[in-house]
Amino acid sequence: MSRRKKPFAFFLWHRRIGLAALLLIFILSITGIMLNHTEGLKLDETVVESDFILNWYGINPQGTPVNYKAGDNWVSQWNQQLFFNGLNFYSHKEKLQGLVKIDDIMAIALEKYVLLIDNEGEIIELMPVTFTLPIKKIGTLGNKIALLDTANNYYISNSDYTNWQTDELAKANWSTPFALSKTQISGLKKAYRGQGLNLERVILDLHSGRLFNDKWGIYIMDISALLMMLLGISGFWVWWTRKLKISRKKHYKKHH
Repeated sequence: MSRRKKPFAFFLWHRRIGLAALLLIFILSITGIMLNHTEGLKLDETVVESDFILNWYGINPQGTPVNYKAGDNWVSQWNQQLFFNGLNFYSHKEKLQGLVKIDDIMAIALEKYVLLIDNEGEIIELMPVTFTLPIKKIGTLGNKIALLDTANNYYISNSDYTNWQTDELAKANWSTPFALSKTQISGLKKAYRGQGLNLERVILDLHSGRLFNDKWGIYIMDISALLMMLLGISGFWVWWTRKLKISRKKHYKKHH
């Protein structure tokens, strides 16, 4: 009983290369077609809402916002972004510690700064607080600002907030956090994202490989292009060797 000959090596490599390149070829082909029809598909006008994709790009805020309210106005901090009544207006790495309002001025407490803004959210002054440990709370005492630091020391400002003195009575009205509604949180997310991310950018990054990784993602697609070339070469070689084999068989039968 004769043993069946195994397929020659190049045919096996042709098949393996084809299977390895299949997914990448599909990605390149589909994304390429989509990018050729950007205007018709309105890719540049379609805003991505998927939290998974936005998290992948680092556009979505992480965790939950910290919020304080004074009268009808409220301030939130999400990551390092500060929002006044839901609008992005400032960025600071220190943690938001409270909000108070005195007349037409609002004071926002950070850990080592007091940020003064007006009723429209315009910044008046960012005052460093160097005389205390990090601020834990901010409050009001009449028309003055009160601060409580992490060692439970109290400080009271003068009426124009240029000087501070220690105080032991601690009769201030302290700012306390409050919870946002789902609608407000959704609005903050949109404000945090800014103009957001359009679908064209995602498709373009997927086509180039940068969606996988900014540094080495492009090499994945470079490899797919090389695999496609090898697939073409190996396919031609398989066809040519088979043609030669058939030709030899015909020649042998003709002469025997």
